[in-house]
Amino acid sequence: MPARSTGLWVVVGVLLVFAAVPPLFVQWYAKESPTLWGFPFFFWIQFVMVLWAALLTSIAYVVAKEAFRRDRVSRGQTQPGGSHAKEAGK
Repeated sequence: MPARSTGLWVVVGVLLVFAAVPPLFVQWYAKESPTLWGFPFFFWIQFVMVLWAALLTSIAYVVAKEAFRRDRVSRGQTQPGGSHAKEAGK
């Protein structure tokens, strides 16, 4: 039985939500303290959120690649271009 990738797509969605939603709550980080190396909280937390979003997006990309691979296998396609890509190369 082919591997199903529905669970992987859910993981991708959750990772992207956790990457995109925190910056929307500006009232949570619109303050000056605590400071870090003289930078107010408002500025340095945005740098942290950028790194956080980059990390989660990278993980989501790897998981999505695996989900795409499983989807291709479940449809009987072995190459990204589909089953016709193999025939076109002959």
